[in-house]
Amino acid sequence: MSMIKKTKQPLLSIIVPFHNNEKFIIEALQSLFEQINDEVEVIIIDDGSDDNSNMLVENFLGQQHFERVSFFSQVNQGIAETRNVGLQKATGIYVTFLDGDDILSPVYYSTLAPSLRKGEFDIIDFNFREFSEFPPTDEVSENISCTPYDFKSSEIDCLKPIFERSNWHLWSRIFRRELLKGDTFVKGRRYEDVIFTPFQYFKTKKIAHIDEQLYFYRINESGITRNIKNKDIEDILFAMYKMLYFIKTHENDAEIAKLVSPMIENCFIEVKKMTKKIYGYYYYPPATVKLFKLAASLCKNTSLSRRKYFQMKYPLVDTYISKINSILKIR
Repeated sequence: MSMIKKTKQPLLSIIVPFHNNEKFIIEALQSLFEQINDEVEVIIIDDGSDDNSNMLVENFLGQQHFERVSFFSQVNQGIAETRNVGLQKATGIYVTFLDGDDILSPVYYSTLAPSLRKGEFDIIDFNFREFSEFPPTDEVSENISCTPYDFKSSEIDCLKPIFERSNWHLWSRIFRRELLKGDTFVKGRRYEDVIFTPFQYFKTKKIAHIDEQLYFYRINESGITRNIKNKDIEDILFAMYKMLYFIKTHENDAEIAKLVSPMIENCFIEVKKMTKKIYGYYYYPPATVKLFKLAASLCKNTSLSRRKYFQMKYPLVDTYISKINSILKIR
């Protein structure tokens, strides 16, 4: 299906990457197509599915009558590269993502559109809600406001709550496409949102929040957060390294370290959980030990908890204790 060109630039490009999502992809697309208009460009990318999802999407799109819809199929390249393809093809003023197993709130676009049309902000983030079987049906607030981050009175302190939460999902925010220019998702890496999203917040002070659950995230047992692999640990460590490098290149700004340290602590916790699940104890190879020690050094005078600081500074002690506990449990 090829794009039908229109003279007016789309207000929003929504990129929908999917791979083997035959159970959920149509429900995801229905939640989108039931509410959009011709201001919206939809870019759907099948990343090498070998189930029936491609055929289901083709049949679904054959029943739609929107002009700004593109559907592409490619050899499997992974989620990061698939998102890059979507960004390359997007032409909207703003851009966002919808994953193939999730659902949009029925008021998603009607809530966002007024703020997008005004064009005041470079990033608009909003709340999401998890579900496992049936999506939420709660009534939506009548008075929904788009509240700017208060940089004037607090500088980057206003970013602390979002950095502490460390929810960096691409799909729970809208980006001005121009803001992302020059940035790409790292090919072959999972957890691409953790590697990508936080650093967009340092590029602009035109950021706002909508305190409404506009995106419904499906707890999918086949998703990456439920199926941990060794490479997932590598990818989280890569994200951690990128954060530490950012602090290192901003050494004259103590506030940067304070802001980023909750993310580093979160990455550390995730690595601990993953190694415990895979090995039965906290296993850290030499390169990881070195990275943790660097993290402890750079985050020493931040909100990093004293316990986590010592676990990072002396990771082999953590390994020794957890290994002994693991042996005792087996016995």
